[in-house]
Amino acid sequence: MIDGQRITLGGREFVAPPVPFSCMRRFADVFEGRASPTVEVMADIVFAALKRNYPDLDQKTFEDECLDVGNLNLAFMAVMQASNAKEDNPPGEAQAGSQ
Repeated sequence: MIDGQRITLGGREFVAPPVPFSCMRRFADVFEGRASPTVEVMADIVFAALKRNYPDLDQKTFEDECLDVGNLNLAFMAVMQASNAKEDNPPGEAQAGSQ
């Protein structure tokens, strides 16, 4: 088990480790604070991190049973913190200078 942030999603406890490098590369703009993620990107990032500790986790089942409107942002922020990513532009907030 890779150490990370403990989170409860859909009544199930997970340890969310840092994301794998392949995910960080794929979503570099988000990890470097240059772009705000869509909900789809947030879910993909959370799943990529959790898959490291839970290799049998199925993405569709995870999204249907564990993720919801109320906990996606919490899960995303836990993964970003575990990954030491920049958090200059949290989801839902405009970037500086944008209108």
